[in-house]
Amino acid sequence: MKLDSTTRFWLASFAVGSVMTAFAIVGLTVGLQQQQPALEIPVNATASTWSETMCAATGRVDEEVEGLFTLDSLTGDLQCSVLNGRTTKFAGLFRTNVLQDLGVDAAKKPTYMILTGAASFPGQGGNTRPGDCVVYVIDATTGRFVVYGVPWQRTLAARGAPQQGALILLDSGTARNVMLREP
Repeated sequence: MKLDSTTRFWLASFAVGSVMTAFAIVGLTVGLQQQQPALEIPVNATASTWSETMCAATGRVDEEVEGLFTLDSLTGDLQCSVLNGRTTKFAGLFRTNVLQDLGVDAAKKPTYMILTGAASFPGQGGNTRPGDCVVYVIDATTGRFVVYGVPWQRTLAARGAPQQGALILLDSGTARNVMLREP
């Protein structure tokens, strides 16, 4: 049986198209198998905000827990409420008052700022060591600042047990080299 030129053209086109499709499928399959896995990028977000009477900041206290630091500008009370990532409940409460540590007079209406920073403290024996973040408190009026750690107990956290205590004063300093005169 002899095929006319039109039939031969369509058969050849079909054959070439089939071969090209097969190469495309093989290429895609090989390419997808050799593709590098997506890079994991750890994300650690913190935030801080303030009003005339209250400051707040967040920071990661441990692998699965986040701390909410609040500072009452009227009283100088600083606290950290720790949210457990597994139970989505508050699992810790740590407190202190910053007035004495900053050496400020509450009657003179200090203006506070707070922010958190990541920290990695070496094990010092025992179970309690500062958490993975610190909180800085700054009195914008005097320029004095302090930094506190959270005495986080990882074994209590692993059991889901609540914990509480005093924030640990780590250090203090001043950001202003000159004294401002009071009005």
